[in-house]
Amino acid sequence: MDLALIALSARPLAASAARAGFAALALDLFADLDTCAHAARCVRVHKRNGYAFDGDDLIQALTSLAPAGLPVVLGGGLEDEPDLMARIAARNPILGNSPETVRVLKDPLALAGLCAHLGIPFPDVTIEAPAPDTFGAAGVIAKKIGGAGGGHIRRRAAGDLSAPEAGYYLQREVKGEAYSLLLLAAGRRAIVVGASHQWRDGDPDHPFRYGGVAGPVALPEAQGEAMRDGAIRIALACGLVGLVSMDFVVSDDGWFLVEVNPRLGATLDIFDVDPLPPLLGLHLAACGGRLPASVPSPTEVHAAQVLYAEDDLLVPADALPAHVADRPAAGAAIPRGAPVCTVRASGPSLESARARLETLTRELRGQFGFATTAEPAA
Repeated sequence: MDLALIALSARPLAASAARAGFAALALDLFADLDTCAHAARCVRVHKRNGYAFDGDDLIQALTSLAPAGLPVVLGGGLEDEPDLMARIAARNPILGNSPETVRVLKDPLALAGLCAHLGIPFPDVTIEAPAPDTFGAAGVIAKKIGGAGGGHIRRRAAGDLSAPEAGYYLQREVKGEAYSLLLLAAGRRAIVVGASHQWRDGDPDHPFRYGGVAGPVALPEAQGEAMRDGAIRIALACGLVGLVSMDFVVSDDGWFLVEVNPRLGATLDIFDVDPLPPLLGLHLAACGGRLPASVPSPTEVHAAQVLYAEDDLLVPADALPAHVADRPAAGAAIPRGAPVCTVRASGPSLESARARLETLTRELRGQFGFATTAEPAA
């Protein structure tokens, strides 16, 4: 075994590890069929509070299956639990950013202060009851500290001046187009791998829920250079290592950084493709201080979208199409609102990739017996 991979869904990491020739132990909440196919061993860890790790079960699984000292690479799902990250690191070294770095970057006040120091636009935030003039006439959203996937975000009622609940913060809502920059960092140097466009696929209970991503795309001409420069300055100021991503919102009035993700994430699905080398290999090299001068760009636009269960679902025995990732086993019970799988498509342009993705997603909805007339994700 070369390394262990830990994420809510470890499939993108396991696929990249297999592409790089690594034998990996994958620990996640789903143990999907393709995760198991890519990993040398794949184990489903118990869930807690919906879609979060049961920390004790995760540590027990890691202790039982991985020798002490086996390196670990983390994906999404632990940013709100830096103490759990520290428990992992006490036995198995984390190849990536430290729990202390994650704690700082997921502290909304610390990130706001860093952005102010660097001159990077960042929406106003507070962890206390807002004063009437804290956000002015702007909309306000409540976000979980360290939350991922957008399902935790809620829009506040106008005029609500109550304090956010414990573990949450308030942020001025900025509206516009959502972009993400994927960076490869080695402490004192960082390069941009590519930019992607993101969209939501909300429901009444989760209006900001993550929908999908497509890239590479060009950043808006008026803001792109400043966004790239801001992302690299944050990476260098924090001494970030490995693959990291930063999320932005761009409107007619300008741009804002809204999130820093100091770990591998969903954009592996669109950038871990030829002619790029395996991104997990680049991540490990960057953690060791080795960074290429540049990386090539995919020749097509790749897109990936999460399909959520519109009703309680028992996965049918019919074979899923080849363009489906995060493949659940036949007979798996998936509750309404939970992720079912990821649909993938590509094309010569963003528009063609998105159109192909919508067609394939609509067909899959029909296969699962969901409504096939859903509005395209925004």
